Amino acid sequence: MKFRALFSLLLVSLLLTLGACDSPEQAAPETTAPEAAAETEAAETPAETVTDAADLAAVEQSVEESIAEEAEAEADDPEAIELTPEPTAARTDEPAWKYQEGTHFRRLTTSQGTSSAPDKIEVAEMFWYGCGHCANFEPIFNQWKASAAADIAVVKIPVIWGPVHEMHGRIMYTAEALGVLDKVHPAVFEAIHQKNKSLTTDEEIVALFSEAGVDEAAFREAYKSFGVTSALKRAENLTRRYGIRSTPIMVVNGKYVVEGEGVRSLNDILAITEELAERERRDR
Repeated sequence: MKFRALFSLLLVSLLLTLGACDSPEQAAPETTAPEAAAETEAAETPAETVTDAADLAAVEQSVEESIAEEAEAEADDPEAIELTPEPTAARTDEPAWKYQEGTHFRRLTTSQGTSSAPDKIEVAEMFWYGCGHCANFEPIFNQWKASAAADIAVVKIPVIWGPVHEMHGRIMYTAEALGVLDKVHPAVFEAIHQKNKSLTTDEEIVALFSEAGVDEAAFREAYKSFGVTSALKRAENLTRRYGIRSTPIMVVNGKYVVEGEGVRSLNDILAITEELAERERRDR
């Protein structure tokens, strides 16, 4: 209790004071005359000793009563009671992530630069026009893209593994440069997977752009342009840096690659992509 130490100190002090009073020999002068000694001896009566003992008992009772009163007052005062706080569980805003690194995605050792604005989370689709899975993924991916969060920037990057992939990648970047990607992109999938065209000859590619309303001269100028060639080289570089070995593959913000034994379907790809985008959102 907050006054117990003070009362204890007061009790000890009073006891010491009374004890000193019980020792008249210490107060008597060293040269006491026989008469004075006789008077002193006569003065030390049992009644005087009883009085000192009664005083001591009274002090002890007073201190005990004060301590009891203090304890009762503390019991009635909620602010004076020391309460032990109940243990609380650790709180965190970190959600329980569903997908794990190594099973559903891998994290790149070094994050790669993106082509999107700094305030955007880039979701890059790594694909190849000749891939059947990519053709099946296209409508699913387009549906997801239409409802994606406002802070997500979707880009398409053609994988470059060899001459055929390079030719198909050049088709995409040429269509993008001419502003007809929305027409050419689905037409390429249709030509390869439904019309059994390889789109590896000059005649087939010219005809493809002609159907999209592009003049042959304009097509040829863009097809060999510096901008298209530079974009193609970047795609080849990212294919290597991301370690892309299959398609379709999603890369989130140049940091996470969606692939692993836990990815069982095309819908899984998008679900994992969503979670990785949320991780990036929380890390900002």
